[in-house]
Amino acid sequence: MTKHIVIGGGSGFIGDMLTIALRERGDRVTWISRNAGPNRITWDDLSQTGLPDCDAVVNLAGQHILDVRRRWTDAYRAEVIDSRVHTTRALVAAINEARNPPEVFVSTAGKCFYGTTEMEVDQATVDLDETSVPIGMDFPAELVGLWEAASEGVDTDRIRHIQLRIGVVLGKIERKSDIGKLWRIGRSRGFLPIIRLPFCLGLGAKIGTGRQPFPWIHVDDMVGVILHVLDRPQTEGRYNAVSPGIVDNATFTEAFARALGRPVVWSVPEWIVRAIVGSERSSILLRGQRVRPRRTLESGYRFTFPTIDVAMSDLVRKVI
Repeated sequence: MTKHIVIGGGSGFIGDMLTIALRERGDRVTWISRNAGPNRITWDDLSQTGLPDCDAVVNLAGQHILDVRRRWTDAYRAEVIDSRVHTTRALVAAINEARNPPEVFVSTAGKCFYGTTEMEVDQATVDLDETSVPIGMDFPAELVGLWEAASEGVDTDRIRHIQLRIGVVLGKIERKSDIGKLWRIGRSRGFLPIIRLPFCLGLGAKIGTGRQPFPWIHVDDMVGVILHVLDRPQTEGRYNAVSPGIVDNATFTEAFARALGRPVVWSVPEWIVRAIVGSERSSILLRGQRVRPRRTLESGYRFTFPTIDVAMSDLVRKVI
């Protein structure tokens, strides 16, 4: 049976891939976007005319916190918060006011909910699942807390609510070569565009000590988890959208470099990371959370790419 799915932030990386998957199976998709266009409404439309009749809502809206092209200023900090919290509140209000509300609302936030601590041993050894409380508070954890709190206003007496906590999403990258000459850099989306240039130039590096946990997920599994919870009425509550094969930063770095056929020759000192991205958001790169998808696995989802090497073999392609 064809369903109508409304996606907040549908034009983003995950939203675009989810849209493709939904349409391939015959579902109808409407985006909520900043810009008007076919098969979409704007956030202003949502506030003025309400939510269109639909079977499910998935909210993926939010400004990228690690956009290194943007200096970490008070204005950008406020923009990041507003892009998550304000849009979520607007969507929850529209869902609650709908005469025919959707059956399910999937809200998303980040694995940063679990926080970080300066005591690196804790981050490397403590397993965190959907029932865990934060191990420490930093700005990313506070942001996710506000983000999730905004989603919790939805009327759960009428609407099934799923909260996904998402790890670092990895998308495909192609490396094109001129038959043995220098490789040109292909297109990619997700986390890999941030780091691909130095790796392709043979300057790949681990970050800081490299021992910080790195919760990641292949984009196909990210889409798969969303479809899984959309389609199963028995699912509700929190689920971690992270691969079961968590690695540390050094292992991830080596796997990516190996797939590209490039060396790892150095490490980026912590002070450089703080100087580039700012101290408040540097914990995203310098610290980490050993997040496990316990409830996700218990719900019956089976990861297509459970380990980093299997994921990299699919994500990185050399095209002659």
